[in-house]
Amino acid sequence: MTILRIDRDHMVSSSELVRNFSQMLDKSKEGPLFIMRNNDVEGIMMDIEEYEMLLEKIEYLENQLEDSYIENAVKDRKENFSLDETITEEEIMDMLD
Repeated sequence: MTILRIDRDHMVSSSELVRNFSQMLDKSKEGPLFIMRNNDVEGIMMDIEEYEMLLEKIEYLENQLEDSYIENAVKDRKENFSLDETITEEEIMDMLD
């Protein structure tokens, strides 16, 4: 797992960001910049390719989580399946009418 390091080289004040936007944009390609306001991190500026990569990772992990949930639900239903609780095709058709 990648740990986000916040060091002084990657911290920038919001006023400095405004004054030197072009430079800060170039610097963000080296690593994310943490935008400070009143000594608090208020935002982050990062390279678009890194951002897109993060979105892809999030989507992948969400899909993995969803797949795992479905697998567990199917497994649980198989383990707890009982013919006594099933309904017939006729009963289904009656419910749809």
